Amino acid sequence: MAQTPVPEPIPPAEELGRLRRAADFDLLPRAATAPAVSGVIRRRPQDFAVVEQLPFELSGEGEHLYLRVRKTGQNTRWVAKRLAAAAGLAPVAVGYAGMKDRRAVAEQWFSLHLPGRPDPDDIAIEGVEILEKVRHNAKLRTGAVAANDFRIAVTALAGDVDALLARAPTLSATGVPNYFGPQRFGHDGGTLDLLRNPRQLNRETRALGLSALRAALFNGYLAMRVTDGSWRDALDGEIAARGDNLGNTSGLLWGSGDNRSAGTARAREDAWFEMFPGCVAVLDHYRPRMMRRALTVMPRNLRCRREPERAVISFTLPRGAYATMVLRELGDFSAADPA
Repeated sequence: MAQTPVPEPIPPAEELGRLRRAADFDLLPRAATAPAVSGVIRRRPQDFAVVEQLPFELSGEGEHLYLRVRKTGQNTRWVAKRLAAAAGLAPVAVGYAGMKDRRAVAEQWFSLHLPGRPDPDDIAIEGVEILEKVRHNAKLRTGAVAANDFRIAVTALAGDVDALLARAPTLSATGVPNYFGPQRFGHDGGTLDLLRNPRQLNRETRALGLSALRAALFNGYLAMRVTDGSWRDALDGEIAARGDNLGNTSGLLWGSGDNRSAGTARAREDAWFEMFPGCVAVLDHYRPRMMRRALTVMPRNLRCRREPERAVISFTLPRGAYATMVLRELGDFSAADPA
């Protein structure tokens, strides 16, 4: 006798409604009152530049061709698909370490699996310039990023620009809350709703929904710690984050595994996730790996300088940190409407 399939759990609408606050960029609490200065970013793609740094040296030989590209106004996944088509490969044969902003000029690496094949002839893709080609012996995997360098121009400045320029040394010393940015949640937080229709999802879309759900839960916990002022100070039993440019506090990305925190930290984490039993049940069903994420990130080489009719902000962040979280601690900056 055939067994009746176990229905897939669905995040309760009431819980998702509460989590939307944690996915709303405008509602997340700042670490401190931002300087009374406003401005516009992303008026042009050239106003938002990012350069990806790999965490390893390329060997110069192997089955994988690494391409360092400069993309302007293009989506990372779209570029990967175009590279696969141009090289006659299946999409799975193309690797990249992370997503980069579309409304930007972004330099990042892609890998093409070409066993026994020569480098393809010149690849022409709209908005993409190939800067470097190097062979390597392994595919570029998701997350293989050492850091990202940002250079961001702010135009239409108004208010206390001197306060903006003076704020950089403070943020370098104190760090900023390591929220997930709005890119993780889609337009109006729509990615959170994907798991409401699990039978209609392919593997990639389901992964996006799970990632958004974990990120919203993390943001909500971090927002609570920012509000009570404990986001930079480790609680009793808290596990320190690991890596460069990170503080000594962390929060959970819920999933399969053991939570090794204890004491006050464990009690606060348990109390938070107990408020979202339906969302936790969904994550337990799909069993993503439990991970920790730093509550604090320290921007490195943070500088602000004034130029005619604009300010230029530059800094370096470790992988997984969002430039928008640094910008929101410096001023009230809005993105220009897409052309």
